[in-house]
Amino acid sequence: MRSMLWCLIALTLGCSSPHQNIQPPANELLEFAKANCFFWYFKKKDYDLNDIRSISGGIVEMGTYSAEKYREVSLKVKEYAPVLQTQQDIDPDLLKCFRLDKDAEFIQSIRHISGA
Repeated sequence: MRSMLWCLIALTLGCSSPHQNIQPPANELLEFAKANCFFWYFKKKDYDLNDIRSISGGIVEMGTYSAEKYREVSLKVKEYAPVLQTQQDIDPDLLKCFRLDKDAEFIQSIRHISGA
């Protein structure tokens, strides 16, 4: 399970291309949003949350925004419910974690939270 978590996070955070639709430091909030999305998915599945909490906590601790901004992003991620279609039987709560950084409306909401 831990291996799967680290691979998933590495693919999403470490190997993602730069976000051309959003400028740093708001990009920092988008990275947090992706990690937080996995948190909500893991929580729903009743998976161990220790590692994902550490990752999210590290992003917040190293970040430039207030804890309140991260809380706002977390709530935005939790309520984020895009219409997704898939040919496979993929849980929409997992699929949205890979799509939120490409959703113009979601990116705009992150910009708003960041003050950009």
